[in-house]
Amino acid sequence: MQSEFAQLAKPYPNRAFAAGLAISKKSCGDGWKPDWDGVFPLKVFRGAEYRAVRVPAHWDDESLLRELRKTYDGLRKVWRKWFSLRNVGSMTIVLFLSIMQEDHSFIYPQRIGPARVSPAKNMRLRWFLHHPEYMKGRHEFMQVLTADPDLGIEFIERWQLSRIAIAVLIPVFASLAIGVVYSGVMDDPSTGFTIAGYVTSAYSVCLVLVGLLNLVDF
Repeated sequence: MQSEFAQLAKPYPNRAFAAGLAISKKSCGDGWKPDWDGVFPLKVFRGAEYRAVRVPAHWDDESLLRELRKTYDGLRKVWRKWFSLRNVGSMTIVLFLSIMQEDHSFIYPQRIGPARVSPAKNMRLRWFLHHPEYMKGRHEFMQVLTADPDLGIEFIERWQLSRIAIAVLIPVFASLAIGVVYSGVMDDPSTGFTIAGYVTSAYSVCLVLVGLLNLVDF
């Protein structure tokens, strides 16, 4: 007999739904038989930029998730990958009809995914992107993301606390090291920590500029 809590809570129909991609509630039992032949053109967006990922029918979820991660890194270029203070926070389903591709006034795709996704679902999605091997041999993301050629996905970014912490702590320890080393070598603590303070101030200005650039989508 199920407990009271088990009766109240409904299990997620599939892992893609559990990760916030609430389009299809069908469970894949894994008799994977796509309705399309050959290669599926999955449109992947980051803001106004997008790439069409060619998804072969023989892929499983592991292959798809690896390619999505690779595509996301390609969309934000090398300098954003290594120096941006933001990273992927979630994915949402978007509508991008052929008329939108022809008419550039649309610019951004139309989001049709849920307006608010719980933090737990976002964390599941990020975990799947970092551990695609867990989905080896499964086709749950494949089933959801290749359901309609007019639908695509958009990566939504968030501030990454680990990168922010590193960016803040670097000048603190660097200035301390400069002050201690200069004071020991020159026997002049006052000048040493004055120089260290100047280095910290200059770095802080650069950090603010980087933060402002991260607020701009281009």
